[in-house]
Amino acid sequence: MKGKAFLTALAALSMVLGACGEKQTSKEQEAAQPASAAVEKKTDGKASQADGVERADKEKAAETTPIAAISSAWASKSLKGIAPGGKADIERFALAFTQEYGEYKPNKVLCNYLKYPANYKEKLDDEEANLFEVYNKKKSGYISCRAMVQYSWDTECCYWKRNNGHQLVAFWLVEEHENSDGEHLLAFYDYDPATDTMTPEPAITKRVDDAMVPYDDYTIRLPEQGKDIELIGHKINIEEDNCENTVYLLRWNGNDFKIERTKE
Repeated sequence: MKGKAFLTALAALSMVLGACGEKQTSKEQEAAQPASAAVEKKTDGKASQADGVERADKEKAAETTPIAAISSAWASKSLKGIAPGGKADIERFALAFTQEYGEYKPNKVLCNYLKYPANYKEKLDDEEANLFEVYNKKKSGYISCRAMVQYSWDTECCYWKRNNGHQLVAFWLVEEHENSDGEHLLAFYDYDPATDTMTPEPAITKRVDDAMVPYDDYTIRLPEQGKDIELIGHKINIEEDNCENTVYLLRWNGNDFKIERTKE
């Protein structure tokens, strides 16, 4: 009995020692792996998550339209060096804005026109050269670039002389396509000749947006002549396939505008 017990205990001990040896070998093999492999295992999930976020950001950026990109940026960025050593005018104001935001095609065309008036179309691709036309009414303080199509794809610029010696500059960007929602941006800047800087004035834009809350959309017409801006609110009836328009005026008061509904 003692001999059998001794043999049984010896066999059990051998099994335990064998198991311990296997565990030790496993640990040694794991320790022998490159450190980068261990890090890769730990960070694999986080890396995949980061890759996913990066892809989503890139896809989102790709979906962002030029007007949406400008809308998110313009109010926080002043434009400097408008007319160094000279007098600012509508062309200088428009050049500063279109150079900064040239990803929008009407801006690009207008910028080329202002830089190279004699041969600006030669520096554009065929679509840009054939589709857009520039209307320059410098004496009236107005300039625009418009697409020669049924739907609006335009940039307009106008300015007013303020009572304090500054100028108020406005830009209207609009892009519409058949069977799709349009986009637009109304942006205002104060130009200080002492600093040669255009500073955003988003408060005027907000005032217009707030006034148009009851409507589905609105349109701006900057003045080619005169000083008042035409503002048109649109209520769209999809079922009846029509649009009800209400006309307002932004009346110039020497500093900015007062919004008034016109008499019908």
